[in-house]
Amino acid sequence: MQYLDSALQGTHVDLAFTFRKARVDIHFIGGNNSLGLTWEKLGNQALLTFSEKTSLPKRRVEVLKSLPNRIEVKGVRVLENDRFLRIDLADNYYLLLGFFPGAMNVSLYQEDAVVESFLKQEQKFQTSGEWLAPGSSIPDSIPGDILTPEQLREASKGICFDQENGQLEFGTTAPGKKLMINELVIEVLRHSHKPKLATSVSLSKTGKTVLKRWRSKLSKVERELEQADTWPELQTRLQAFQIAQGMGQSISQGEVSLPAEMSPTGEAVTYTLESGTTLNRAIELTAKKIRKFKGKLSQLQTMIPSIESDITALQNILNEEDSKGLQEFLQKHGETLDKSGRQQTERKPYKKYTSPGGFDILVGRASTDNDVLTFKVANKNDWWFHARQVRGTHVILRTGNQTPQQSDILAAASHAARNSKAKHSGIVVVQYCQRKHLSKPKGSHPGTVLVHQEQSITVNLDSFR
Repeated sequence: MQYLDSALQGTHVDLAFTFRKARVDIHFIGGNNSLGLTWEKLGNQALLTFSEKTSLPKRRVEVLKSLPNRIEVKGVRVLENDRFLRIDLADNYYLLLGFFPGAMNVSLYQEDAVVESFLKQEQKFQTSGEWLAPGSSIPDSIPGDILTPEQLREASKGICFDQENGQLEFGTTAPGKKLMINELVIEVLRHSHKPKLATSVSLSKTGKTVLKRWRSKLSKVERELEQADTWPELQTRLQAFQIAQGMGQSISQGEVSLPAEMSPTGEAVTYTLESGTTLNRAIELTAKKIRKFKGKLSQLQTMIPSIESDITALQNILNEEDSKGLQEFLQKHGETLDKSGRQQTERKPYKKYTSPGGFDILVGRASTDNDVLTFKVANKNDWWFHARQVRGTHVILRTGNQTPQQSDILAAASHAARNSKAKHSGIVVVQYCQRKHLSKPKGSHPGTVLVHQEQSITVNLDSFR
């Protein structure tokens, strides 16, 4: 602090800017000298760097714009209780730099009122205790050794770090690798490691993450079920539209009206159509929505008890703190874990299912994944499926050199139909062939293929719901 205070006192703040996330550089002018002070947030700590050599990056954004132009520095102080550095300025202004979680920011104050902060998302600093002047004795509450002026002078010649004893060695006579101060910072950060969690702790954390995801899934399924339960109301609306069409009724101001004697409910009804929608189009869209909701209804009703049961079982295992049971339970439910119990983050370009004959069915996740699945994952003798003339995902039936049964082909085709734009149409035609009969046109969009020996199969999706 004494070194920083003597260097900055009497200088003027020239510029405060940032060119890298969570980093602010402040330049000071003193006579013909230019000094630089850098504060940078690194995870749960902050790094302070002081340099007598400054440079301005080409791309930078000015910050702390409320700083008065060329304001003078009066001195530097630290707080006795917490890791705060305070740079006192003229006219009762001061800069406050925080260095620990909950106070990780650089703020400009005037008479103890916040004028501006560098990181907008951080909360206001809460400080308590006495501000220490450069000549004050350092209390035991502030960690770290006090460097002597002799050591600081030697540091300019070179520094090395004695890892065995955890000490810094100053001067050119110090044994081992010589580092300048900025190199020492880089070296220390490079060799710092986050402590590894015990397997049981990692498993518990993974279990809680999975539990949160399942609860979110349950809420989503419940909302979908509530929506699907409205299909009888849509059925009544559809009947009204069909009656109006049979009567040759024209749409007046985007509305369809039926008298009580013609209404499917026995009462006079009026339905509003979406802007620009014809009666024929309204009938088509409503019928499609009814098929979608009716098809999903039984599936959603079955899913909810299953998800609730899984959530309850997972909660019980987490409360019992049974690591082995938790690991087996998560793996049984399709969670891929590494040796420490964390979820593996490697993303595969497909979802995997099993056909009635025991073959793997691989369903692509997106158009870019389709290319990877079809031309890099699939073998030339595997079977490829895609809904005909509509956008959809690629599906691969992995058979190797074996011949699939009709039930296997139908199962793979149903996945292609359900993962296409025609999934709510009821009847979907799916084209298929062996992978060796496909090619990709040069320069074509992701997922585009040429089929040279096509076969087709018709899938009735209602029978799979």
